[in-house]
Amino acid sequence: MPEWNDLKQLRAFVQVAESGSISSAAKVLGISQPTLTRQLQALERVASLPLVRRDTHNMSLTEAGRTLLPDARRVLILADRVKQRLRAEREDLQGHLRIVSVVDVGQWIISRALASFRSLHPWVTAELHLINRPTKFLEEGFDCGFFVGEPVDKSLVARKIGILPRMLVVAPEVVRKFGVPERPEDLKSIPWLGILQPHFYSRSRVTLVSGESTVELNLKPVLLLDSVTALREAAVAGAGFTMLPTWLVGDDLARGRLVPLLPKWVLPDFDLFISYTVEKDTTARLRAFLDHVKTEIPRLLALHETGSGEG
Repeated sequence: MPEWNDLKQLRAFVQVAESGSISSAAKVLGISQPTLTRQLQALERVASLPLVRRDTHNMSLTEAGRTLLPDARRVLILADRVKQRLRAEREDLQGHLRIVSVVDVGQWIISRALASFRSLHPWVTAELHLINRPTKFLEEGFDCGFFVGEPVDKSLVARKIGILPRMLVVAPEVVRKFGVPERPEDLKSIPWLGILQPHFYSRSRVTLVSGESTVELNLKPVLLLDSVTALREAAVAGAGFTMLPTWLVGDDLARGRLVPLLPKWVLPDFDLFISYTVEKDTTARLRAFLDHVKTEIPRLLALHETGSGEG
């Protein structure tokens, strides 16, 4: 039996399981699909069992894969913590970080990533600004920022650290009142809740994809709200249907507070980027934080998406 001694193989397996496909996992890890496939196959040779079931359209874990997944996550978390602790002892990190983020990701995800980072580096302090608007890094003195989509400021270094799938959701009572939509055009008969910030492209426009078909709908919102958390609350209260990131609605779906609409149609994913200036990247505390969130952010997103997140 081959000996397993490569964390990259385990990380490849976990990312495939969390992303749902080889292509999405390869994008998150920043490697090619053939490289990721080889790493996954190497792990399966070590296990002497298939871990992933593949066909033309779908990918799912085998029973062995489902058994391995929680242990694999724990091993990676432990390995990352060991790496961070050793770095902390070597560099004795201290100082202050100024961080900016879009509101909802910052409120639910980045705040917890900061908490776990400080448990590894207790001498580092930080402040987190939540702003749903473009910001000037140099003028406002931020070390790094988290944005949905690539930042407009091309002087920044931008690193993709997560994929944010989205879905259309609605409260069950709204479906009972207006009926179950069978085609995208049927959505126009249901009240639409849009986001106020125009740079998120979700105010009045919805693009849906099914196979080779793409439909773009222009909807008139009955409510415009300033954050996706506010949209979620309005949707749960029965105000209408809306578009929300899957990481935010996992618990609502599991508990039946929200239900998906048009499950055969998907929305284009958003990418989550962390951005920083070249000059700021020279600080040891920022380098350590960038390394930390590279694994911590996808982990937190996956926990929320499965309904396992706190809050």
